[in-house]
Amino acid sequence: MEPWNGTVLPTPTLPPYDALWWDTHLLVACAVLGLPANAVTLWLTGWRLRCRGLAAFIFGLAASDFLFLSNSLLQIWSAANDYRWLLDAHCCRLHQFLYALGYYSSLFLLAAISLDRCLLVAVPFWYRCRRPARLPAALCAGAWLLAGGCSIPEAALSVTEEALPGFSVCRSERGAWEVPLRWLEVLLEGLLPFAVVVLSHGAALVLVRCRRRPRGRPATRFQCIVGATLSAYVGLHLPFQAAQLAVLLGPPAPEHLLYPLGLAFNLSSCLNPCLYLLLGTRACHCAARALRALGAAVVPGESSAATAGASTAGI
Repeated sequence: MEPWNGTVLPTPTLPPYDALWWDTHLLVACAVLGLPANAVTLWLTGWRLRCRGLAAFIFGLAASDFLFLSNSLLQIWSAANDYRWLLDAHCCRLHQFLYALGYYSSLFLLAAISLDRCLLVAVPFWYRCRRPARLPAALCAGAWLLAGGCSIPEAALSVTEEALPGFSVCRSERGAWEVPLRWLEVLLEGLLPFAVVVLSHGAALVLVRCRRRPRGRPATRFQCIVGATLSAYVGLHLPFQAAQLAVLLGPPAPEHLLYPLGLAFNLSSCLNPCLYLLLGTRACHCAARALRALGAAVVPGESSAATAGASTAGI
């Protein structure tokens, strides 16, 4: 996100006018914490759970977050060099494309996971017995293809230019396409995923309350996970979308807020593996067994028999 040159994606290749002292520290912390967490999630859902059922969605989401955080390493490198872009124009376009791809695919996969969980609660018999086996993989592929299509304009309009003598930057030069592309981003990255997530989670919560929760009974584990997921999504994504919409609607435009609010997407990429692994009991059991196996290998004398019966079924 480069609010002072017109780019609104959360890709802080350039700092705002009054650069924040904590932004680079936050990027480094998110990369250090998020990359290993998403790598473990990729191994768990891809190798142990074979990308079956919900594991296919979580695998796609972890791949998206891993791509997003990996690309942020270029931001950190740029920040360490006084925010200069030291690579050529082709690398600039590739950087912008991969960043947008990770960003959009994460949003669309979050919406797909929410819809999948809503179907599980709304039509459990169809979901468990008649749902096409390849439906999760097809939805994930569709999310990635849609994200790739949304990322092409960002790459095509990216340029490297010399802002000052000896100071090159990687930026998006949209020109007359600025306003139409901003509205398209508000609709695709804001309204569409947000509506799917909120409506799906809301419907799931209502159905669970009606079917399983008599008056006075504590909230179920599913309700707690849905509440945490929805709260994280609203807290980390909605402020940026609201600020972006305010910029389009006219003055006084809070464009200076886009940069710090866009950094919340790095936090989201760190939280996603923790939240979405909790959506499946089998995923939690496999994670616990993997940790016990690691502990048995490190601590002498500890039995590793607990990992012998680890299940590889889908979530």
